[in-house]
Amino acid sequence: MQNWFIALAVAVLLLIGFAAGPMSVVVAFLAFWVTLYLVWARDLGFKDTWSRYGLQRVKPPFWAAENKVWFFPIFEDRTKVVKAAAVPLLIVAFSLMLPTSVVRVGTLIVLAWYCLEIYRSQKGMDQIDRARFN
Repeated sequence: MQNWFIALAVAVLLLIGFAAGPMSVVVAFLAFWVTLYLVWARDLGFKDTWSRYGLQRVKPPFWAAENKVWFFPIFEDRTKVVKAAAVPLLIVAFSLMLPTSVVRVGTLIVLAWYCLEIYRSQKGMDQIDRARFN
């Protein structure tokens, strides 16, 4: 089943590349990973997300067998992966319909708002953790 997800992802990236240009593939790829990180951070917080799913442990080449141990937990929660995959598609769709500068500004505003919401929701948890260790 994992191979079907990889095939679908490659097909979507090819369609995006032909529809909006090669740079849009890079934007879609980065938007997917940033969105996936933020969706995880909403539940775990910024620091805990990096320590749990941090890719600093991955060694090149990425397709090596020992890296599968680090990549499989990333894609276990399929609802979060689908949410993260929808955002780049929306960004590319809006960039095909609206001026690119409007889409860039809108994306940055939504990104800042979402990061602020994550920070606000985790602020109470950070104060509880500090009180526990003091």
